[in-house]
Amino acid sequence: MKLITQAMPERDARVLVVPVSINLGTLPYFDGVVSLASGDEETTLRRVRFHRDHIVDGFPLLFCAARPFDASEMNLFMEHRYRGKFRRPKNGGHRNDLGGVTVKTVKSIANSLRVFLAWLVATKTDWREIYAVADTDRAKAWLPPYRYRAFLISRIEAKEISRDTANLYINHLRQFYEWALAMRRIERVPFQYNWITIKKQRKDGDFDVLFSSIQDEKGISIQTTDLIIPKKYKNRKAALDDDLAPYSADELRWFFDSHYMRTETRKRCADLAVVCGLRAEEVATFPESAVEDPSICGKSLFTVKILGKFNKERKILIPRFLMEELWAYKNSFDRLHRAGKWDLRKGTGAVRPLFLNRSGGSMSGEYLTNFTSFVKAELSEKGVSFERSFHDLRATFATTLARFMLGKGLPLGFIQYKLMSLMGHANFSTTQKYINFAGSVTFESQMQDWVDRVFSDLRPSLETEAKSTETFE
Repeated sequence: MKLITQAMPERDARVLVVPVSINLGTLPYFDGVVSLASGDEETTLRRVRFHRDHIVDGFPLLFCAARPFDASEMNLFMEHRYRGKFRRPKNGGHRNDLGGVTVKTVKSIANSLRVFLAWLVATKTDWREIYAVADTDRAKAWLPPYRYRAFLISRIEAKEISRDTANLYINHLRQFYEWALAMRRIERVPFQYNWITIKKQRKDGDFDVLFSSIQDEKGISIQTTDLIIPKKYKNRKAALDDDLAPYSADELRWFFDSHYMRTETRKRCADLAVVCGLRAEEVATFPESAVEDPSICGKSLFTVKILGKFNKERKILIPRFLMEELWAYKNSFDRLHRAGKWDLRKGTGAVRPLFLNRSGGSMSGEYLTNFTSFVKAELSEKGVSFERSFHDLRATFATTLARFMLGKGLPLGFIQYKLMSLMGHANFSTTQKYINFAGSVTFESQMQDWVDRVFSDLRPSLETEAKSTETFE
């Protein structure tokens, strides 16, 4: 089957994501008329008002002159997700005041559907052509979602996108089809879900004993579907190397001593990544309520619950020295000024993150990931090559903590368990890569001094917890 992937020259065939200020209030009613002028023509529309307003800034809407109906359907789907009318976030997940997903999630959905809608226009395909739901893979390949999957695979092979990005596009597409079925736009979805049981082979007794008490010996049941990007399309070299890029001692010094990183906000953001292993988005949404005054308690280590990737809750460990710095930052004049702006915009009832921008709004993960770009540009002017990402700070935490625990002689099973839980990994193989990498390197003297300072507060807790697991052996 030949895929049509050519560009769309027609101007009206473009698909745009347009951020708008929209009122998604409740109890709408008509209140008079409003006139809209377009060139020499004037259109009169009835004006809609709401008994209870809910203004959303930056809400992404899809625009495509060639497919206005399809764009409207997708926009309605995103509105229902925001309102919580379809697939409400699970307990503990990020949500808005209406109970649905956040604007950030809607933006991600809009970007995914923009790619799909552009493909529909380019291939002259109707996404509702799913009447021929067949059991064979050969027949399914002709259905729009599977043809679109083939298109995404071709982009992966051309190294234009990653497998993870393609799977995110497919995941949002499946949600759209599920919504269309619920709204009776279609009579069936073109894919099927199946339940499979995953069994873990026993290789390390310590690790298995730790989990045998909370996981069924028969395995774990998970839901899967054939409308995904197969694993064989994953870039194997990237899978091995992308997450294993810890900073050296010199690179950490260059990064934190740069002019760009001299502000307290940026320093504390980076601290949470390199000392606690947080992702950029997890730092951006780190709650203000998690920061407490270390001077009124005798604790040397603080346990904090956060929501990580895929709204998965996990516990992280914050050493006392970092909590002292976070407490001082939380109560600094500049930060209190920003918090006051937040209250004026959001009200005192909204959950306030620790890190706020100058306007009193929340920061985005994208803003944090740009830190290293500015540092790279600054260092390049001094003739220093700096090829690091913000995510590499998290990799530095993982590899150095794994090396630290190995050096203290903690049981391998405990190291596997603890690192997996602190990092929030979904797959054990990812955790094991860090441990294997850590076991093959030794710290330079400068790096050893930094590691001892960062993890000294963690050592008593880790050793005590490791000993408590010996009763299971």
